[in-house]
Amino acid sequence: MSRRSAGMMNIPRGVDVVNPNYLHPHLVMIGDVNALPLDLVVQFSFLLMGTGHLFSGKPATRPLPPPEDEDEKTLCARPYNDWAPAPYNACSIRADSFMNRAMTTVSGFGDMLSIVTSTSTECDRDLHHMKTRLLCGAQPISIARWRQKGLHELENIQRACQHLCAVVDAFEYLNLPHNEERMRKGCNGVWNACHDFEKALNAYRREKGRGGPVSVTALWEEYIVDFFQTIAARAHAWVMARIGELKEALLLQLRQTTPVSDGPASAAQMEILDRFHDLTEITNKADTKIMMPLWGYTLRTLTSAAPRLRDDWNGYDGREAMTAYPYDMRLRSRIYGIRCRYLSRSAQVQRAMENIRLGREVPALSDPRGLEATCRAQMREYEQARTELRGAVPEVGDEPWIAGVKGIMQTAAHRPFRVWGFVGYRVSYEHSDEEWKAFLGKFKDDVTAWGEGVDGAGDVKPMCKVRWIDGREHGIPEGDVDAAKRHYEEYSKSPACEGFMTLSGGVFLVADKASIDSYLHPVKDNAEPIIPRGDLGSFVLLAKPDDEDREDREPSTRERRPSRDAAGRPTMRRDWKFDGTVRVLGTVLFDDAWALLSRNSVKLPDLAKMALVHPRQVYVGPSVPLERDGWWTAGVCGLTVFKSFEKWKTS
Repeated sequence: MSRRSAGMMNIPRGVDVVNPNYLHPHLVMIGDVNALPLDLVVQFSFLLMGTGHLFSGKPATRPLPPPEDEDEKTLCARPYNDWAPAPYNACSIRADSFMNRAMTTVSGFGDMLSIVTSTSTECDRDLHHMKTRLLCGAQPISIARWRQKGLHELENIQRACQHLCAVVDAFEYLNLPHNEERMRKGCNGVWNACHDFEKALNAYRREKGRGGPVSVTALWEEYIVDFFQTIAARAHAWVMARIGELKEALLLQLRQTTPVSDGPASAAQMEILDRFHDLTEITNKADTKIMMPLWGYTLRTLTSAAPRLRDDWNGYDGREAMTAYPYDMRLRSRIYGIRCRYLSRSAQVQRAMENIRLGREVPALSDPRGLEATCRAQMREYEQARTELRGAVPEVGDEPWIAGVKGIMQTAAHRPFRVWGFVGYRVSYEHSDEEWKAFLGKFKDDVTAWGEGVDGAGDVKPMCKVRWIDGREHGIPEGDVDAAKRHYEEYSKSPACEGFMTLSGGVFLVADKASIDSYLHPVKDNAEPIIPRGDLGSFVLLAKPDDEDREDREPSTRERRPSRDAAGRPTMRRDWKFDGTVRVLGTVLFDDAWALLSRNSVKLPDLAKMALVHPRQVYVGPSVPLERDGWWTAGVCGLTVFKSFEKWKTS
């Protein structure tokens, strides 16, 4: 269907041995320290305590029996020497416990030799950000943000394809051999820690006369299998939904074309078909790479979760259903393409024979109806091949960060929470009361436009709020963010915050002059094609008290302008230090920033680094090369070209 080379197509180019295989002025390599989310063991410990759930939000089918006494709930975190019967209480390290062992192996610190001798774990910052989002169960981009950026519209399909490719690239990166080895070693290490804890726990229960043995390893297997299945299922479903929307828009456009009399498809039709082919290629890569085969993982109970691998594919012509697959993901993609092409050709032959049998007139090659029928048949064949390869779509519950909000609000009996969200500080007093009221209204409209497509959002969104504090009433000087930090440290511990769940770590909002002006005098989002749509919205300041890394911080009143190289390009300063604040687009405040920060997947400095290359140094969520190219071009041309940027220069 396409006459183009791969270099001309909007499809995943793949990643090389370690790093992304594309060049960009803003490519910044960072260390990929953690192969797995550090809160993986913490969430699993809630299952051990009888209060948690699987990563998908479902209850465990192999839960431990409810403890007869409360003391069993905390044994996983207590040192073995304090509670375990002999011989399990003779640990050489006094603080040795299940949690310590499991956390050590997940973090990788249990094998320092491997850290020193292993392949470099550096990757591109944007690739790392996407990989981190996916591992914590967050959406690549929220549906609201997708539409705000205009990615559902065909004129932006190239940029949309890059966002889809970013998800595929992240999973390809996760499945690279050195990453697979790190994750496998971490998970198998936790299994060993579960096995040791299981033996000690069963000895403890026998000593206390408390029922039969329990299987901690079986619970861990169910949890980790569910974890990998869920992150793959969520990401794959998101990609397929976006591809489906774009394909339907293309088919509608194709339907409206004019056929060429007795000729092949017209140039306009071929352009549409080329775009359709790009999406089909992305579909192939998504079906074959957005998966996490658990090869080499210790699975003694859930043996059915082991991957269905097949080594010999010589002579495969696509006739056989692809219910097994190669371990090599790129070979997997090629074999899958053979199967899909075979199904498509078979369907075409069947349709041709049926047309002959029924005496139907064969449509012209450029007939829009015939072209659409061919495209839809291809979509159906891909659905069949997808079911063969991936099996049934696993059921998922609430998104993990939503489940986290629910869990904390429901289980915090000693401090019941009625609402959740942010505390915000007004630290700019130049605006009138009417202007402040107008800011609050626009800000509320902006930050509450979330929840569509977020599983479970409807249950917690009514309790989401931002509580504003006027800095004047507490002696906070004009623009003094550091004074607001000091006040919040005390305020967050006061009775005024009882019943109000905020982010752990003390993250709060600040409305400084630039933030308020961004809502009262929003920049017109009309800089396309230089700066893509959706990247110049209003923002607010996220801040964090200076309780850590004090020596690395700068005063929060520093001027916010990106450093530039000799060519005028925005670049990351080598001496850059996090000042404890970052501008965040209002539309990504909850289902992006909160979702990541609440899972401890990223820290505020990580978001600040992502914002450095933006023209206004705003965190806007994930970005792709086309968008960063626009930001770069804006820097080269000079922001003075755009009148909408004039106020930013003094903010």
